[in-house]
Amino acid sequence: MAYKKGQILRKLTHLFTGLTIWMLSYILEKDFLLYLILAGTFFSFITFNYRKFHFLHKTEYTSLGTLFYPVGVLASYLITWNLPSYYFQSSLLVLSISDPLANFAGQIQIGNSWIRMLHDKKSIYGIIVYTFSAYLILYFLLPDFLRLNILFVVFVLLWAIIFETVSMRGSDNLSIPAGLALLFFLTYHNDVDYLLLVAITIALAGGCFLLFQLNILTRRGSFVAFLLGFYLAGIGGWNWLLPVLLFFMSSAAFTKLHHAKQGVKDISSVRNAWQVIANIVWAVISLAFFLFTQNEIFILFFIAFVAAVTADTWASEIGPLLNKRCISLAQMRMVPAGTNGGISFFGSLAALTGATVVSASSYYIFFSHWNWAIIAILSISAFLACFADSLLGTFVESKLLRLKYFKNRKTLESITPNDLVNMIGSGTAFGFYILLIWIF
Repeated sequence: MAYKKGQILRKLTHLFTGLTIWMLSYILEKDFLLYLILAGTFFSFITFNYRKFHFLHKTEYTSLGTLFYPVGVLASYLITWNLPSYYFQSSLLVLSISDPLANFAGQIQIGNSWIRMLHDKKSIYGIIVYTFSAYLILYFLLPDFLRLNILFVVFVLLWAIIFETVSMRGSDNLSIPAGLALLFFLTYHNDVDYLLLVAITIALAGGCFLLFQLNILTRRGSFVAFLLGFYLAGIGGWNWLLPVLLFFMSSAAFTKLHHAKQGVKDISSVRNAWQVIANIVWAVISLAFFLFTQNEIFILFFIAFVAAVTADTWASEIGPLLNKRCISLAQMRMVPAGTNGGISFFGSLAALTGATVVSASSYYIFFSHWNWAIIAILSISAFLACFADSLLGTFVESKLLRLKYFKNRKTLESITPNDLVNMIGSGTAFGFYILLIWIF
């Protein structure tokens, strides 16, 4: 077992700190404990770059774990402020005990194997020890009505594993306590079907891993898709996820078909995390506003946004398949099909078809009937948003490409001008919907 001295000291410091805060949570007033956690957070940040404190902060790899740790504890404490104390104590000890144990177990070489979710490698031994120790913590700290609820415990453990395995530069020190605290907060204030949530978690994890294996999504893209899928289905419900699945699966199929016909290698069609976010960000925001307001207008905005990105992707992939040439908005002349900012007959027809299919099916999914006047307005709004995207691609994207930030882009996982254009273009569906409703 090869383990660096600095790593051992850092993990023991986290263990001692976590156990100290845990014991103090039984003794001190909540306000006073908060002040201590804030002081510890401040101390970590001001000493991070001081050479005298490198023995606490620095390891053989570039890690920000000692900064994430106090922020994670602070976030967990604030999120669970109005909840019973055992929720904070559970999330704290999973971070302070289970995570170091997983790290130590991960150093065992004999019979061990390693996997990588996002950036850092995780070992099978480490995951097993982490899961078992987290279960024991939940068992001893939670009250009977929770620890005897097997589905609740399984649900929490699944997400505890996810929060630990997606670490990047020590970010699990934030994701574990804050993520668990957020889960406790959501389940405390809502009636939850844990069997459904466990099924959703497992199904989405398996599905997104398959999409990664099939080169449809990058590693990070598949993880972002998993988070967004759980947010839509687990928090919103299946009716919020199905329109997004319709968009994504149809778009992936058309993209694969397009690249197969052109003889382009699969890697060119793999969507990264920023592309996933660019396509779904407005839908995510719409659901958030609906959850807070329960106003059906945000359902219609959601449909318009999903229809808009569907229209844009269908136009981009189907247009070049059926048209050899298109009209360039920048040059106002015929150019080869697929040119950025180009418009073709079949591309426009595909955009209108995609917008209509998603608008009609999504409206029925939500309202169990068709209102063709509203569906027509949603479809036209999405189609106009697709046209706005083409205009932005013609006149704005080239200017963004000249910015220093995008010139220095080092990895394929970085945001691109096209991602920004797609976000802004699909976002105009909101404005077009409001305008058309006002007119008609």
